Amino acid sequence: MPNDTVVEMECRQCDSVDTVEAPEQTVKAFMNWRGGNTGYVQSMFPAMSKADRELLLQAYRKHRGTFHWYLCPTCWDKIKDGE
Repeated sequence: MPNDTVVEMECRQCDSVDTVEAPEQTVKAFMNWRGGNTGYVQSMFPAMSKADRELLLQAYRKHRGTFHWYLCPTCWDKIKDGE
């Protein structure tokens, strides 16, 4: 059975840390991917929730050294609702 790896990101708003587990080889392939199409996360992790895929996408951006801004689902809902 493949090993899972844990990916974590800290929320920029409340400092909570969210994690997601995924197969190690798939995460490595995703983090080393150099394409520009963000839809790729959906094809690599189709069974994951939208929130978990967003965490992976922001982790990818952080890994690549590009702009990343992760908000946990609670903070995202507050901002989206104008709180």
